[in-house]
Amino acid sequence: MTLLCVPLVGRTVEEMKIDAAAAAAAGGDLVEIRLDYIEGFRPREDLPRLLHSCPLPVLVTYRPNWEGGRYDGDDATRFETLCLAMELGVDYVDIELKVADKFVDFLSGNKPDKCKLIVSSHNYESTPSCEELANLVARIQEVGADIVKVATTATDIIDVSRMFQVMVHCQVPMIGLVMSERGLMSRVLSPKFGGYLTFGILDATKTSASGQPTLEELLDVYNIRCIGPDTKVLGLIANPVKQSKSPILHNKCLQSVGYNAVYLPLLADDLARFLDTYSSPDFSGFRLLSSFQSGCSTLLP
Repeated sequence: MTLLCVPLVGRTVEEMKIDAAAAAAAGGDLVEIRLDYIEGFRPREDLPRLLHSCPLPVLVTYRPNWEGGRYDGDDATRFETLCLAMELGVDYVDIELKVADKFVDFLSGNKPDKCKLIVSSHNYESTPSCEELANLVARIQEVGADIVKVATTATDIIDVSRMFQVMVHCQVPMIGLVMSERGLMSRVLSPKFGGYLTFGILDATKTSASGQPTLEELLDVYNIRCIGPDTKVLGLIANPVKQSKSPILHNKCLQSVGYNAVYLPLLADDLARFLDTYSSPDFSGFRLLSSFQSGCSTLLP
């Protein structure tokens, strides 16, 4: 089962504790505590407070600014903080591939069995080829990751297909996500392609990466708990598409008749390329707005 992880990005410990309780109440499976968001963070004082009585399993991330985070200090201090989190009993720790080998050496074999090490790579510009993604996954596995995480950026919705291809062939647990609105499909369909977890935010003001849906949308609009390998993919192709209410209406109808499918908003730029890429039987039905344009031609349903 793909886990639903709620990122906590509060600026204070108290705000994060409140959000952790909200995440549990809303149906999340775990929380990601983004230590780099806390203003004036004091590891020895703040970590025990954050973890005490947390209602959900915890993933700790202390993301440096060179990997899209907010921490601007040295790696030694960050490594010590992540080790402290492990000692305090967190379930997961995220470390960036760029320094993963150094962190593993820093641990000196003292990682608790309970704690899973997520080794991550983030590309905020594009999504590489399938071959490059597969090589990246192999590199992450080689450094000793319990879980592989690869996050890329979609400049076109067809980029997501390459992530899906790599995910279904990965031999270890993998988190594969494609950022930006064009990458939404990667987040919703994570259970279909074997993703270990996907992220759902509490609300639009609490995002930690581009294109994240809310936890409420994942659960109540897309019915993500029922998505699996056999789920058919339907959707509305349009540009823009974000404001459409079609997913709400169509997914309710699909659920009411018990049809194993999910209806998505699909922000596409080129209809022909989209249909050529998503041509498998799993992608079985699309609606096209008459206002959608590909090149210079207006395309009709």
